Amino acid sequence: MIGLSVIAATLLALMRLPAAPEWLGWLCPDWGIVVFFFWTITAPTRTGVVSAWLAGFFFDVLLAHPLGLHGVGFAIVTYLAGRFQPRLAMYTLPGQAALLGVVAAALALLKTGLHFVVVAEADFAWTAPLAGVGAMLTYPLLRLLLQAPAARYVRP
Repeated sequence: MIGLSVIAATLLALMRLPAAPEWLGWLCPDWGIVVFFFWTITAPTRTGVVSAWLAGFFFDVLLAHPLGLHGVGFAIVTYLAGRFQPRLAMYTLPGQAALLGVVAAALALLKTGLHFVVVAEADFAWTAPLAGVGAMLTYPLLRLLLQAPAARYVRP
């Protein structure tokens, strides 16, 4: 179940709206961060920093980004969610979504800065933290979709 949701997150990360304005692309959440945040809170013994980093490496290869860019973000989110899992599991859904939004915005800004430093022709985009808003808005939907299968097929 976890692997299927990571594959679905990969496919969603590859999809883009064809006629959408460029600024709307920044509202697209980092699907890997949202998925790993959910699974680390729901089944903390089934996900880890290494598996998150490997999935991030896979994302980097598919999206043609510098290697390790997504891996660092996924690993940070997985570590933070795993470290504070008992506390995060007690938060309400809006509380979890708000926290994920802040973390995703910070990581989007960090990844944009690293991408700006590593790739010479890249432009620094100040709209990158809008990805945190996208993550905050999509997390409740993802949790609604995956909560029942997680309870049925994944043991914590």
